[in-house]
Amino acid sequence: MTYNIHSGFGWRGHDLDRILGVIEPEQADLVALQEVDFALRRSGYVNQAQWLAERLSMHAIIGGTRRQGRYGNALLTRWPTTLVMNHNLTVRPHPGRACLEVHLATPNGTLCCYVTHLGLVPQERMAQVRRLTREIIATDGSHEPALLMGDMNTVPRSSVSRVLRRRFTDAFKVAGNGRAATFHARLRGVRVDYIYAAGLTPIAAHVVATRWSARASDHLPLVADLRADFSGNHSR
Repeated sequence: MTYNIHSGFGWRGHDLDRILGVIEPEQADLVALQEVDFALRRSGYVNQAQWLAERLSMHAIIGGTRRQGRYGNALLTRWPTTLVMNHNLTVRPHPGRACLEVHLATPNGTLCCYVTHLGLVPQERMAQVRRLTREIIATDGSHEPALLMGDMNTVPRSSVSRVLRRRFTDAFKVAGNGRAATFHARLRGVRVDYIYAAGLTPIAAHVVATRWSARASDHLPLVADLRADFSGNHSR
């Protein structure tokens, strides 16, 4: 799953219980989160990633982007980690951005996960994607399966999306069911949230559009089932 939780700010202010209520029924092995507060005053000094992980019986890995590292991306996972890095994707003078890289020891092999939230300006996003594809993420077929997940702040027909599709498989494009739009949660105007895969085969994908999810954040989460080349099992 990938999910921009908007600091847990939804229909009635900050409410992580609503976010938990959206994530838990999907029973995902991996949850990529964006716009997460790590003990900020505005959300009650709660480390939101850790709070969610404890209730989901998962591990939380955080990657700060702003507010002295107390706001940014996170990955919730059921598997242990073997490597964690947080790559700076900031393009000045725009606000801080990053890509959280986490290597996971799954029962069948190593899975490389990348969680990011790209910028608001087209030129900024293109610079970030070029760094991602040229310097950070290896997808040449000689490395472990990889997932790039997050809020890309762009639509499928954009130049940024086309660059990413040259290197990755767009899970929803290949195996999606239902409407693809993830933003705004209540209006469902555009698709800006993605799960991209390399060395994995998308089996199914859907946007979690329920009355509950429409009130939890300004984004809807995207969920995908994928089969990794190193196993005959499905990972979700």
